[in-house]
Amino acid sequence: MFIDLSEVTQRLRRMSSEELDVSGSYQSFLLDLIREGKETLVVDQVSVWLFDDISDPKKLINVANTQWDNDLNADDYPILLCEQYQNYFKAITTGISIDAHDAATDPRTAEFKNNYLLPNHITTMLDTTIFKNGIPHGVVCFEGRGPLRQWQSAEIAYAEMVADCCSRRLLVNELWTLQQQLTKLAFQDALTGLKNRRYLMDSAHREIRRHIRASEPLSVVMLDIDHFKRINDSYGHEIGDVVLKEFAQCCLQALRAEDSLCRLGGEEFIVLLPNTPLAGAQEVAERLRLSVERNIIETAHHYIQVTVSCGVAKVVLEKPFSYSLKQVDHAVYDAKAQGRNRVVVSQ
Repeated sequence: MFIDLSEVTQRLRRMSSEELDVSGSYQSFLLDLIREGKETLVVDQVSVWLFDDISDPKKLINVANTQWDNDLNADDYPILLCEQYQNYFKAITTGISIDAHDAATDPRTAEFKNNYLLPNHITTMLDTTIFKNGIPHGVVCFEGRGPLRQWQSAEIAYAEMVADCCSRRLLVNELWTLQQQLTKLAFQDALTGLKNRRYLMDSAHREIRRHIRASEPLSVVMLDIDHFKRINDSYGHEIGDVVLKEFAQCCLQALRAEDSLCRLGGEEFIVLLPNTPLAGAQEVAERLRLSVERNIIETAHHYIQVTVSCGVAKVVLEKPFSYSLKQVDHAVYDAKAQGRNRVVVSQ
């Protein structure tokens, strides 16, 4: 088979440079590459396999395949165990492409003869390594069912370029995943798992703009655990952390899915209530107060009951959110001054 390497590599380069959503499954962002490879090399199927652990590989996982009608769930991905196909895995980890003219007799692929090649009528294979930081990360497998085939140097070079394109896509996916994790950490309170003050301020600005457009009311509730310093002094900070986490879970269970509960810091929490008038926010605050009061926190050696003082305010949409935060903070201060374990509405 003659292949114009210049033409097909230019097409592959253009394809691999196009903007692509790599946030989905492996199949979704690798499929165009392996379909292009299947058509160019005129083979019957192309698949991508990745090592489970490049530092200590135990198996290859089939993450994309031109034969799949639909994408598979990750739990259903086919696998190959290293210990069952030792010659093949040894060849792959060298990083040198496997150009198996006759897959059934080539020592690098003959292990597949009885349980894969013959049942699926596979006669010839070309497997090229996917690298990650210079280490074999997986393989792109080109398989044919026709006559035995002598793989040409241009075909091997093209197949290796497909593997390199897959490698770049996988790297972009990894970077995207890392970015999502870092974003989550930046907006998440490490102890309680709730959103933090930074998220609250960003979210509040978005909600204010949305509520101005929709002419809907937006309210806020601040919660301050009563005598929390006393809990830390009496039981220790480790138990105090348990109380904070249990408190957060108790509040979450009393709120709607669209309500946003955030930890301001220490024992102070904020709930942003979309499409909620002041009277409705007062009802939510009272529900939260009762839920906290009735919740007994059990630790290894103690049963602890806490109460909470709540302030309620309507978010003034025409002013910065910091203004409404001050209003609700004053309401909490008044609740503390009036004896704690109560709800006070900002006047």
